[in-house]
Amino acid sequence: MLIPIEDIIVEKSTFQSDEIKRLSESINQFGLLHPITVLASAGKYQLIAGRKRLMAVKEIGKKEIEAEIKESLSPDQTREAGLHENLRRYNLPWYEEVALELELHELRIKQHGQKGKGGAGYNKESKGKWGLRDTARELGVALGTLSEDLQIAEALKINPHLTKIKDKTTALKLIKQYVKRDEAEKESFQPSEFEMNQIFLGDSLDVLKSIPSEIFDACITDPPWSEFHDDELRSDDRTIEVFKEVFRVMKLDSLLYAFISTTDFPTYLTKLQEFGYHVQKYPLIWVKSGTITHGRRPWEYARDFEPIILAAKGSPSLTIGTEISSIFNHPAIHPSRAIHPNEKPTEVLKNLIKHCTYEGGKILDPFAGSGSTLFAAREMGRKYIGVEREKSYFTRIEKRLEK
Repeated sequence: MLIPIEDIIVEKSTFQSDEIKRLSESINQFGLLHPITVLASAGKYQLIAGRKRLMAVKEIGKKEIEAEIKESLSPDQTREAGLHENLRRYNLPWYEEVALELELHELRIKQHGQKGKGGAGYNKESKGKWGLRDTARELGVALGTLSEDLQIAEALKINPHLTKIKDKTTALKLIKQYVKRDEAEKESFQPSEFEMNQIFLGDSLDVLKSIPSEIFDACITDPPWSEFHDDELRSDDRTIEVFKEVFRVMKLDSLLYAFISTTDFPTYLTKLQEFGYHVQKYPLIWVKSGTITHGRRPWEYARDFEPIILAAKGSPSLTIGTEISSIFNHPAIHPSRAIHPNEKPTEVLKNLIKHCTYEGGKILDPFAGSGSTLFAAREMGRKYIGVEREKSYFTRIEKRLEK
């Protein structure tokens, strides 16, 4: 049944605007595939389920929406119906899913009372009451999975920024770090160390915001370029902003190396200084033999080198006392052996690692790509953290590190 949108009572939403925009485009193209659910009340309609669909239809500019109308439900029944309807949704974002699971668990405890910690049969007082195992059974999920989901949901209340991270596994890794640090600080009043030797799936800008300040001894990375033969691997308006977060998570007196294109060098030179870095005015040069220059005109020479911008937080020193040449010579990886279109040889990366850190040092690569920086760090006896937003490359990095 079609009902007027203006007659629907709805609580304030916390959905992100890009989610609503994507859904409105889909509805505009294919129509509303599932009606919203409302409760009829005094000539108005209280929304039970379908808040995001309602917002998307309003975004299109429609005045009416298809709805399934319920006539009589208690407040708890209304919320219960909404929770189950939303939990059955296809492609439900992980952060909405865990929040709804927590809300359902809390609703059931409110209705039945909380079961003792020992679970079913723990004591007579627990009989008929509700526990974690009961919610898991109702949702048809494993007890361990639900326990982790509720832990994530509680952490989201403290740090809503975690909803920006698209991958649930990555969010759980970061949340476990929070819990570990929190417990360590409560017990000893000393901050716990961030667990190293991990690779995270997600957008670097979002993941780095969840990492404590002043962790890393160096950052060695290869960010997307503004001009690259593969459109999928070009930079966007968030790329340069990642280095603001990199500055925060780097220790005082640490170094940043970034492989960039010649056209990007002036931009990085300016922006990195704005973020607080001291920047070497001229680049390091990796001379790479065995390359093919894409798009070269007949009168142009080979583009057989890559500039590396060098920047410092504070006033670090190189580990080698003598002056080091700014030029490195090493063949590029042959395309048949590369797992990423812009993969760097580990020998070049090992050189940089040796120049800026000692054994046990902590290396960050927020644009992990092929994972070469992480692999080189491990071989050099350093610890590492990597971030990669493309799932296919992330999976390859995991397999490479496992080997």
